[in-house]
Amino acid sequence: MQPVTILIVDDDQDMLRLLCASARARQYEPIAATCVKTAIDVVRSAPVDVAVIDLSVGSESGLDAIGQLSELSADLEILIVSGAVPLMSAIESYDLAAFAFVQKPVDIEHLFATVKRAVERRRMNLANRRLIWEMQVTNAIGEDLRRSLDSRELIESTLQRLMDVLQATSGSARLMNALTGEFDVHAAIGPPEAGAPRPSDLVLASRAPVMFADLHEGLPAESASRIPVRSAISVPMFAGDELIGALSLGASAPRRFSGDDRRLVTTIAGHLAVAVQNARFHSYARIGKQQWEATFDAISDLIAVFDGRGRLLRGNVALAAHLGRPVTALRNTSCDEVGLCDGAHPDCAVGHAAAEGCVQAEITTPAGQIFSVTTCPVPDIADGPAVVQIAKNVTQEIQSARRLQQMSDEIAVTNGRLLATVERLKTTQAQLLQAEKLSAIGQLVAGVAHELNNPLTSVIGYAQLVEEELRQASADEPPRTAAELAADLRRIAEESERAARIVRNLLAFARRQTAERAPQDLTDLVSRVLALRAYEFRLNGIEIETAFDSGLPHVMADAGHLQQALLNLVLNAEQAMRGRAPRRLHFAARYVAAAGAVELSLTDSGHGISDDNLRRIFDPFFTTRDVGEGTGLGLSICYGIVRDHGGQITVQSRVGVGTTFSLLLPARADGAVGADHEVLVAHGDQTERDYLAAVLGGWGYRVSVAATAEAARERLRGGGIDTAFVDRVFVAADRDAWRSARAIDGQPALIVLLTSAEEDETMATADAGEASAVLPPPFEMRALRAALRAVSKECV
Repeated sequence: MQPVTILIVDDDQDMLRLLCASARARQYEPIAATCVKTAIDVVRSAPVDVAVIDLSVGSESGLDAIGQLSELSADLEILIVSGAVPLMSAIESYDLAAFAFVQKPVDIEHLFATVKRAVERRRMNLANRRLIWEMQVTNAIGEDLRRSLDSRELIESTLQRLMDVLQATSGSARLMNALTGEFDVHAAIGPPEAGAPRPSDLVLASRAPVMFADLHEGLPAESASRIPVRSAISVPMFAGDELIGALSLGASAPRRFSGDDRRLVTTIAGHLAVAVQNARFHSYARIGKQQWEATFDAISDLIAVFDGRGRLLRGNVALAAHLGRPVTALRNTSCDEVGLCDGAHPDCAVGHAAAEGCVQAEITTPAGQIFSVTTCPVPDIADGPAVVQIAKNVTQEIQSARRLQQMSDEIAVTNGRLLATVERLKTTQAQLLQAEKLSAIGQLVAGVAHELNNPLTSVIGYAQLVEEELRQASADEPPRTAAELAADLRRIAEESERAARIVRNLLAFARRQTAERAPQDLTDLVSRVLALRAYEFRLNGIEIETAFDSGLPHVMADAGHLQQALLNLVLNAEQAMRGRAPRRLHFAARYVAAAGAVELSLTDSGHGISDDNLRRIFDPFFTTRDVGEGTGLGLSICYGIVRDHGGQITVQSRVGVGTTFSLLLPARADGAVGADHEVLVAHGDQTERDYLAAVLGGWGYRVSVAATAEAARERLRGGGIDTAFVDRVFVAADRDAWRSARAIDGQPALIVLLTSAEEDETMATADAGEASAVLPPPFEMRALRAALRAVSKECV
């Protein structure tokens, strides 16, 4: 608090010194003046709280001094000191607003007690005047705040008014940015805030006001010259307990602001913070209303809000377009006129929703449009209880559903026909297989007849010889010894067995069989087929060569089917070698470890096959023979039989040199992983699924198959699967479900992902993380074997 300044005016030097010393002793700041002119100069140059004036100063009148000093400082309290003075002079001094009249001789204690009362009255008057001024300023700013809802305008007008009344040269406000959480400068007038840190930084950190009397204090002259503001005040802006910013003022003069100024600015900052929050809330509400209205009108469904009497309060643009009216003309339209209630109010959807709750209905308008209408109550809105109605035009969906149902019914009928057709095709296929077999039998009959003729001739000859010897025997000429007769009978038995074997081979080949697979020796099957054609080979001069590796593993096969395939290949080779020399048919068999299969090759020395025909060689009904010489099904049936066994058949040919057919059939090699391992084949294509199952089964694995993704996941969840070959489409459909299903006892199953030919490399590797290996088509045995070896890390 600043010390109280007392101006003492007296021409008596002794009294002047006494009064000054007494004032200092009481913590006052005395200023001495020996004449009225000096006193007036003092009041003009410095603030003075109390003046003690001798009524008679030299030749001058103290009453004149009172009047002049009061004009210079209206807040100055004046005490008159005088000796014997006429009553009229005392009265006149009070008329001139003197605080008290003190007679000489002066009682020092009494005098300064009076001075104390004068100081207190002056302070009270100044405080009251300040409060009135502050109220006026606050009211004026409050009027400004009530006139606007723009936060920037509110802040700028408040800053400008505070700068005017407090004689500040700059002002600024920082507000919190709702997006960043930082306090940004929202408005500023005059030079920016000075200092490092800025006064507002201190306020925002401490949440308390700060005031600087002189920012230049303690700074070098060069640094101080760069700061245009010397005194500053900064206060926080609170809206309730929330700190939303800081309000700052600056002045170019030092010590410009007082504690009362800080209190005033703090009060104004509180009002401003509330006004800014209100402006923000109003802006949020206005933007929200605009967004809600835009959303409401952007919805393509019809939306209507009715009051409790069924009168329209609001409708969206879609409803206006449906009714053919502008949006502004919708209000007070009845729900009956809107036409989505299926009845008259209150016995309608709106009335029932208001009384009972949500109502769902399907309405068909006179124009034939079909709407799915939901009507629900909306309690306690501004206009009272209301009902909202939302109508979705489902005309196209309903009509599409009806068309789909019709198509579904038609598809069901067509599927029934297709199933019947498929059954007929299966029957026809079996008949074709049998017909082809019978055709081959027809070609075998002549040769078999000749083959049977030789052993039967031997049987008949030896039998007749024995009979004749026994009939002609006599006592003089006994028959040959028992040993000799036994030798003839043994020849009869051998030749009979030879004939029986030929008949058995023919019957085994000819009979209609079911597909029963068992381990087969492929070289033995070849020998049987060659035996059936032995006579034709000799008759046509065809030389047979065989080169079979020893110790070949068995293949899982249906012997009759494989014999049929081999016989078809032999018959084709015989046909190709007609009229050519030499005629040679070479058979070779070897084990291919990389494929886990036995490879059987048949090479003829025939005329060969052209490249154009080679591409169509396995097509059904394709033949290069003359009409009546073949059905064109032989090689197609061979292909199907080999494929059904999980095998592969390929052909190589050179025109004029010959043709080689190679069959690769999965085999069970000793020491390979087999029945102890179960493999799942999950693929949507039945042909691929059956082929993969046949290959894996041919290698000795236990095989489970799944035609759908759900069936595959269910099988995996059942456990026991070591490796799974899975269609990538199954995995891509639901990766999360797949990851869950493939975990068996906490350990994921080994997955080989099967891709399709249409997928590029990016698609193929998209799900590589779900698999232990990725296998693109074609799924030939070497690739399958390599994939198994890669994922299982075992010898397969």
